Amino acid sequence: MKTWPLLMSLALASLPVVAQTADWQVYQQGTALELALDRQSVWSESDGLVHFVNQERFANAQFDSHYKVNFSIRRTTGYADCKRFQYVLVSTDFYDANNRHVWSTLYPVPRYNWKWNPVYQDSVADAMMELVCSTPAPSKKPE
Repeated sequence: MKTWPLLMSLALASLPVVAQTADWQVYQQGTALELALDRQSVWSESDGLVHFVNQERFANAQFDSHYKVNFSIRRTTGYADCKRFQYVLVSTDFYDANNRHVWSTLYPVPRYNWKWNPVYQDSVADAMMELVCSTPAPSKKPE
């Protein structure tokens, strides 16, 4: 009897809704870290900024000393200014290796406190921004 399909179905059913509807496009992959963008999270705000969710999936468990949390997956919500080629990260969610939620920042950073990050050519941020800014972004958040 093959139990693999049943186990996969049970595992997928236990994942958070975000993980089930996410469409992760890997843009950089190595033996220790995989970087991906959720194409379902990309949409344009009325002011032209592009919303996105970036995922870092680590091969080995990590520890975030600022938030004092162990994790294997970190998902960061951000906004891109594609015209100025810069981005800002506003909230973070942490997950274990089984994609179970571990911890989240309580509130996103308010706009008045955003700190924009420049993007340098051939950097990891450059690869992320190329994907964010080239993904067709609907003009509003998907329902």
